[in-house]
Amino acid sequence: MSMLSRTKRPQESLHGNTLDVRPRKPSRLKRLLKAALLVALAGGAGFWVGRGTAPAPRFEAGAAAGGDALEGAFGEFIRAQREAAGLLRGAEFFESGDGQERAEAYRGVLYAVVGAIKTSVLQSTEQPRFARAVDWASKAGFENPDNNYYVAVVRDDADYRILGNRGSTRGLVFQLLQGEPGVRDGGTSIHISKLEGGEIITDAAGDFEIILSRDNPGPGRNWLPSGEGARTLLVRHTFSDWTAERDGFLRIERIGAEGAHAEPMTPERMAHNMREAAVSLYDRTATWQRLAQLIWQRAPRNQIAAPRLTPGGLVGQYSAFGSWELEPDEALVLSMGPNDAAYQGIQLGNLWFVSLDYESRTSSLSRSQLHCPPADRCYAVIAHRDPGIQNWLDTENHRRGLLMMRWQGLDDPM
Repeated sequence: MSMLSRTKRPQESLHGNTLDVRPRKPSRLKRLLKAALLVALAGGAGFWVGRGTAPAPRFEAGAAAGGDALEGAFGEFIRAQREAAGLLRGAEFFESGDGQERAEAYRGVLYAVVGAIKTSVLQSTEQPRFARAVDWASKAGFENPDNNYYVAVVRDDADYRILGNRGSTRGLVFQLLQGEPGVRDGGTSIHISKLEGGEIITDAAGDFEIILSRDNPGPGRNWLPSGEGARTLLVRHTFSDWTAERDGFLRIERIGAEGAHAEPMTPERMAHNMREAAVSLYDRTATWQRLAQLIWQRAPRNQIAAPRLTPGGLVGQYSAFGSWELEPDEALVLSMGPNDAAYQGIQLGNLWFVSLDYESRTSSLSRSQLHCPPADRCYAVIAHRDPGIQNWLDTENHRRGLLMMRWQGLDDPM
């Protein structure tokens, strides 16, 4: 990720109880803000997305028939792609959408294809490795642009050793999940255990060792408890100041198999992996689309719900969802109160539950990037064109989309 793209030049600010705007082109800003809406985080219609909603459809892989197992499994993988695309083509967003939204639907399916290949085809529980399974090439689930996500797959009856360095990121969280998030009965994610940066024992250089196992390795050691159905180990390095913070390194090995050669690939294992990838890409597409529809349907337009504990996802994180729909000369002004969160972020996404471009555009802002008074209300502006102020969120020419905020490391509930 380009460091230049994650920092905004100092411009005019939004502060105090009123907008203090000194744009370079006053007439342009006046047109842009003429329909601005003030949105308080404490207001807005409350809505909740999570396990209490109707389940998303799931992929039913055909039974392995006689003949070429590899060809049959590859056919299932192709069928999953067609049916995932069909899910999005059948959504109200696609029917009423413009060319950009329809193109993004197909790109969303391709993101899911890449992610499924990374997590189901190329990973191994015997010789696991940390992969950037959620990144610019395989976006998923409205991922946080301020996270570097690393994923490894494990067995629930094996022990693993994780070696790494803490780095200097604002947050570091190891989270062990049942199954794969968004796949089969995994919902958005079913949590088994987690280990956070402040709990991790390190040496003076920040190096650490973590044991992932069912049995406690003993006092003075970092332990991530395993359990029934454990499969996905998700690590988040969370940045706030991208110009100063750096993540560390990670390595994982199965205890008892250190230095062992990977087993040669077999037709049976490859066929199994392709079928798993078919389920993964379809189910994740269905899960995220279900959540996107709920947000769009239940929240009034151009509002955001009150913060609440994130259903699924990262344990202890508060989040708030909203939506926006703006004409070319309109803007949405978001008002945020002060808080003591260690990390706070705001981002825009499209209607397919996919984040907007955060590499070459400012579609997200962390607290370190927001220009805010230390103990006063803060404002951000969502608009199609740069109004010449610091806290602008770029819609990437989307006329409508989703909004998400996150808060981590709070001392008290919001």
